[in-house]
Amino acid sequence: MNRRVTNSRQRKKQHYLLDVKVRSTTERRRRIGAIISITCRLVLVVGLVAGSWIGGKEALRRYLWENPDYFIRDPAISTDGTLNREQILRASGIVEGSNIFLINLGQARAAIEKLPQVERAEVTRTLPNRLAILITERQPIAWLVSKPDEDPTASDKSFLIDAHGMVMKSKVRLEEYLSFPTISGIPTENLVPGERVTLPEMTAALELIRLTSASTRFQPRHIDVAKGYCLVITDHKRAKITFGLEGIEKQLARLQRYMARAAEDFREIQTINLIVERNTPVTFFEPLPLEPAPTDDAAVKAAETRSRFVAATGARATPAATPVPSKIKSTPTPAARKSGESVKKKPFRLNH
Repeated sequence: MNRRVTNSRQRKKQHYLLDVKVRSTTERRRRIGAIISITCRLVLVVGLVAGSWIGGKEALRRYLWENPDYFIRDPAISTDGTLNREQILRASGIVEGSNIFLINLGQARAAIEKLPQVERAEVTRTLPNRLAILITERQPIAWLVSKPDEDPTASDKSFLIDAHGMVMKSKVRLEEYLSFPTISGIPTENLVPGERVTLPEMTAALELIRLTSASTRFQPRHIDVAKGYCLVITDHKRAKITFGLEGIEKQLARLQRYMARAAEDFREIQTINLIVERNTPVTFFEPLPLEPAPTDDAAVKAAETRSRFVAATGARATPAATPVPSKIKSTPTPAARKSGESVKKKPFRLNH
């Protein structure tokens, strides 16, 4: 008869081993169950996210990106200059018929403002399919020419320039451009549309044009800045006026006083140097010689033709001029010659 003899210590040890085995098996099953549960949840979450993404993307494609209700139709374009519709749309990158939500308004505005003619642009979006583009163009005030006698409207080397010195080109020549003054004296072959000319003489010339835009007595027709330290202006009466680069407004005020003083003596200024503040050099046009009244029809027609030419060209006298003396000798008028009297003229001085 075989008996298994165990003591209490051995029995406790065997019980402990059996308990450990049972607990480890239970823990393993629990861990496996937890892993399966977490995996299932992750799969479910991923499935939901993927389904939502795919479903949302398809919904956006169908109801937003490819919905014809959101296709751009007839963008409203407003400008105060010469840019046309095709130029503006091409510069902005906006394509009529594209989705309105695909347009980056900031990029479109920045692209339009890169055009040399554009000073400011606004691009707004109105759902479902309307775009509005409002453009404020730069307003040119003068021509830049390579030669003083160059016709800016017929030369490829000429540029328009605005009051801030921005250089630009325009394919459309408005009628008002024909009356713009011309500026010469800087090389135009190096100029690029969209860049600003910051030379001091150019800044002074543009200020002069701006200040005289509403003047009727003095209108600059050509400004020569070649000397660099001054402006030589030819006005609408072909007078030559020299300005310094500083204090344009004060020099204009002095010029107006000189012109008013000359008008009192029935004279017109031919040259004046306003850089000299005291004892300013001034010369005058010589008066036209008196002609006897025509008697026959041919002479009358010739006189009328000559008077129209003088009025059209602004020619007031021969190009020669004489300096102003400190005192002007009395010159008898035709009426005074007959009566034997003489008329004394006052010296040409300003009353400051």
